[in-house]
Order: sequence, then C-alpha cells, then structure tokens
Amino acid sequence: MANNWKQNLIDLWGRLTATRAASLDATAAGRMQIKGTTIDLNQAAGTYDLLTGMDAYVVLLSLVIRMTNGAVGGAVTGITIQTDDNTPQVIIPAAQGVVANLTDEAQLSWAGEVLIAIGTKIRLTIVGGAAGVAKVCQVVAMYRTESAGGYLV
Repeated sequence: MANNWKQNLIDLWGRLTATRAASLDATAAGRMQIKGTTIDLNQAAGTYDLLTGMDAYVVLLSLVIRMTNGAVGGAVTGITIQTDDNTPQVIIPAAQGVVANLTDEAQLSWAGEVLIAIGTKIRLTIVGGAAGVAKVCQVVAMYRTESAGGYLV
C-alpha cells in the first residue's frame, strides 16, 4: 500500500508529460504556424506554386510578399496570388499587384480566412513577362491547422 502513491505519481507525471508534448506539437489543431518561401519574378509570364496544403485542412490567416533589389522592371506588368481551386480564392488581386506597387522593398499583404484543402496550392501569377534581372521576393504565410497534422509546404 505504501508504494501506490509512488506509482500514482509516476502515472500522473507520464500523463502530464504526454499532454504537454501534444500541446507543443507544431501541427497541433488550432496552433498558429508560419511558413516562408521565395519566388523570383524573373520568370516568363505564368503561374508558379508558392505553398501547398498538406495532411489536413489549414486556415490561411495572412500572407505578405516583400519586394527586394529595386523596383520590378522588364516585361512584368503585375502579379496576383490565388489558390488553384476550381473557384480560386484571390489573396493578392490584380489591382493590388500592379507594377506601380512593386517598388523596392514594397510589401503587399492580405489578411482574412481562406480554407486550404489537402493538396490545394497557393500560386503566384506573373503578368506580362520576366523582370529582366533576378527579383527574388520573400513570401510569408500565417495559418492555423483545422485538425492535428495540417501544414503548408
């Protein structure tokens, strides 16, 4: 009987440790996550993948793209960012992504809620043509997973 309290304490410690580990999981349901990537605007006019939903639905809460290395030039007339759904969810619309807004260190941002399904892609479209010189931009997305295991890659 004297040893029961020790075993109970060991069992309780084990349960608390498991609960804490689950709550610290980066992909735990509801946990805020951040994913960054880059995209070079010195590419032909077209649509390019930025991020893809993996393993569970995620709710995209914000996205920002930051221009670097001077104003965008060359044949680029603008950019858009949207999902590849049959009904695309527009994140950065054409009116916001016009070349006049793509100046040195400019940041285009969006905040709201878009449900990203497993396999759904967030894509950037370059309008007009290539920038003429390397124009690598930083893209950062903030999101929460709908259930354990969801993330953007």
